Amino acid sequence: MILGRDDEIRALSDLINAVADGNGSAAQLCGEPGIGKSTLLQRVADECRRRGFLVLHGSPDAMESDTPFAALTGYFGLDRVRPAPELADLAELLSAGERHGRIPGAARWEYVVTESAVELIEKQAARQPVALLLDDMHWADSASLVVVHRIARLLRQLPVLLVCAHRPVPVGPELGRLLHGLADDGALAMRLEPLSPGTAAELTERILAEPATEAVLELVAGAAGNPFYIEELVSSLSEAGGWASGAAPQSFTEAVHRKLDFLPSRSRDVLRMMAVLGGRVPIQELSAVSGHSPLELWNLVRDAVDNGLLIDDGDRIAFRHDLIRQAMMTALPETLRQPMLLEAGRALAKAGAPAHRVAQYLLAGGTLDSASIDWLIESAITLIWRSAETAIELLTMAREQLGATSARADMLRFLHVMALQWAGHGADAEAAARAALTRNSTPALTAQLRWSVARGCLLQGNARGATEAIEETISAGPLEPLELARMHAALAQFYYIQGSVEGWTRNAEAALRLGEQVGDSYIVAAGQHLLASRKLETGDPEGALALVTAARSTWGDQEFGPDTDDLGIQLLQANCLLELDRLDEAQRCLREGMPASEACGSPALPWYSVISARIAYEQGRWEDGLAEIQAGHEPADPFGQRASLRMQEALIRMHRDEPLEPLCFPEVAGPAHYYEYLYRWALALDAERAGSPETALELHLAHTRQATDERGQASLVHHTWVDLARVAILAGDRGMLGELVPAARELRRRCPTPVKTGLVAVLRGGAAGDPELLAAGARDFRDGGRPLLAGQAWELAAHVAAAADAKADASAALEKAVSAFQELDARWDLRRVEEWARASGLRRQRRSANRPTTGWDSLTPTEVRVALLVAEGLSNPDIASRLAVSRRTIQSHISSVLAKLDCRSRVELAVVASRQRPHRAEG
Repeated sequence: MILGRDDEIRALSDLINAVADGNGSAAQLCGEPGIGKSTLLQRVADECRRRGFLVLHGSPDAMESDTPFAALTGYFGLDRVRPAPELADLAELLSAGERHGRIPGAARWEYVVTESAVELIEKQAARQPVALLLDDMHWADSASLVVVHRIARLLRQLPVLLVCAHRPVPVGPELGRLLHGLADDGALAMRLEPLSPGTAAELTERILAEPATEAVLELVAGAAGNPFYIEELVSSLSEAGGWASGAAPQSFTEAVHRKLDFLPSRSRDVLRMMAVLGGRVPIQELSAVSGHSPLELWNLVRDAVDNGLLIDDGDRIAFRHDLIRQAMMTALPETLRQPMLLEAGRALAKAGAPAHRVAQYLLAGGTLDSASIDWLIESAITLIWRSAETAIELLTMAREQLGATSARADMLRFLHVMALQWAGHGADAEAAARAALTRNSTPALTAQLRWSVARGCLLQGNARGATEAIEETISAGPLEPLELARMHAALAQFYYIQGSVEGWTRNAEAALRLGEQVGDSYIVAAGQHLLASRKLETGDPEGALALVTAARSTWGDQEFGPDTDDLGIQLLQANCLLELDRLDEAQRCLREGMPASEACGSPALPWYSVISARIAYEQGRWEDGLAEIQAGHEPADPFGQRASLRMQEALIRMHRDEPLEPLCFPEVAGPAHYYEYLYRWALALDAERAGSPETALELHLAHTRQATDERGQASLVHHTWVDLARVAILAGDRGMLGELVPAARELRRRCPTPVKTGLVAVLRGGAAGDPELLAAGARDFRDGGRPLLAGQAWELAAHVAAAADAKADASAALEKAVSAFQELDARWDLRRVEEWARASGLRRQRRSANRPTTGWDSLTPTEVRVALLVAEGLSNPDIASRLAVSRRTIQSHISSVLAKLDCRSRVELAVVASRQRPHRAEG
């Protein structure tokens, strides 16, 4: 029984019950050290285990607060010698092993780990309720806090109990944001207050097993209601016979040191070393530092465990509470602490301890000897992978101590550049690489440092600077054929990012030629891919598809790595298929490519959402498109694709007649500028929706001319021409549509698809006022799988028929337009044609009811499939695998389904979905 915490225990028990019923829940425990947070967490852990939960319960190491995912390691028990089988994949990913090294940057690695951790929770929560009980969150590193934040956002979807315990101060910005988000989502907030005098007296008597005297209670009053202080003071005095002698400890620190007096000197030495090392130390590490075997260590610390100073924490030995460690540290002079840390670092380096553990102690030791520098050079790559910021600090220290001249100094400078690059510090990496080049005396490092200058520029979004750096390297020559080929491939990509057609094409051709000469499949595939991009942009999707298919065949099923980054081959292939009206094939292509990109945290990931959302938009699956858009905002976005996602969302919401945020498309130094037409398109639609077709026409025309004249991108902007035709007709300027017919015919000549054929028919029909041509265009759009375009073409046919006073033809076309818009739930388009029909005196058939917005009938076909799979007990990752989409997309779908069905949890959703099965079977 925990005294004085009845209310908190009841509240936490209610949360456990809620999670057992399928409803995710969260709580915050805040209080000063020793106030009872850990005790409550342990009670929750015991109760959850008793009820069949998977319990993940732990705390971070204070010394590892700068190491990414160190807290996650403690919380999930990944620091055990043998972690639980379900945790093995995540533990391997955190080990800085081979899989880790295939990911070229800390941001992408952190993304992969975060996704893997969230996926783990999703899978486990589909099997049993999960309790994630996180102690000492004030020491948690920022990467671990991101994982917790991601899990917290899924609590409505998962039977997960999340309890976060922390001290009132310090609360860093990352933890503050997490706690604020939990509070906004209704998490239970509990501040543990000091025990009342009566409860403190009851606790004292329980420890003593007898009534407390006034003297004892007076001593206990000095603990200010802190249960841990009370326990240590009373137990220390009782064990020492202090009640009889009257030698009462005057403070908690004195009480701890009294317990130490009963230990042998060698045991005290071990405890002091543990205090310096952070208080929760792996047994093997403590053995290496102390010089005692694990068995000797156990014999030395057994009495401390019996006395309540230490606990056996699996593969580690730990102080029962950090307050005990702090009390011990007060007796250690500052002059001893740094030498002890330094000696620990050296001993662990010799013992082969994990690089990031060794580095922490060497850093804290404040100096490096020659052997430590040798260790650093040998271990730097592993250290950079696991904790880049720690590597940067340690390499800086080593460089300052070693001086400027020597082969070791050259290597340290190079490794420092690598660490800065991995950490994503582009400006610093570029500056460090340029400085290293001026001092470097090791020829083998020169080319790599030049590459590093380019990489540093690219990390800043400075493709022009990266281009100049590589051009300088080629000019400086001579280069090996393979190295030259890679540089041309890189240059082609840099010029592509800048939109420089000549440089892009020239270098892609050079890369392809040289790649074939040296037999490098990646360079050949890169050249083919980049040349295919140009063909697609200039309106030749057939030629582009042939090249990109060859690139896919060239590269095969090989994995991408830090020197062979994801080319996005399937993305380009899908874009080609989209332009060829092969939409289902395009979607399959995306589904084939996404898993490999997700596995390496590819920067291409947002593009998968961009293209998937575009296909959904074209096919009229707007709810699916919004789910893809929401999912696309999660990954890192080095190429500015979020702007494209926002514009695609704006298009959907405008057609659904929903409110919009102000439209803006930021200046982006990357391929996202190829999607600027979406922004111009959205601006024009917004102007039309506001009742200004003339302004909309000006915007459409200005962008069409700019894109066609300056960039040769008619293949992109032609998607806007049906809307342009409508506003031209509304503005009484049909003649200008004839100006676009030659460009549309050229697109059709190069890509004779139903949509391109329909586009020619609509432009000709609009220019000539011919409803038959417009009707033919509508049928072509329907055959090409574009229901919105078909509805809009029927709308135009109604306009021109009405203008020719062919009322019957106008009404027939109008009904087809209305039917298409109703099917899409295109409420603005419906409102627009109905207002025009009333103004024109056209009679309308009775309109059917709008699509419901709540209840089972409001679900899209994809949402129905997701709901039924939830009812089968599948996890989000399993559903994503079954439907061949991103797990984040499934999360978006489930959020939408829960809202539409007014369900509080997956359990309630499963019940509702299960009731639908008989109806589906009957149908």
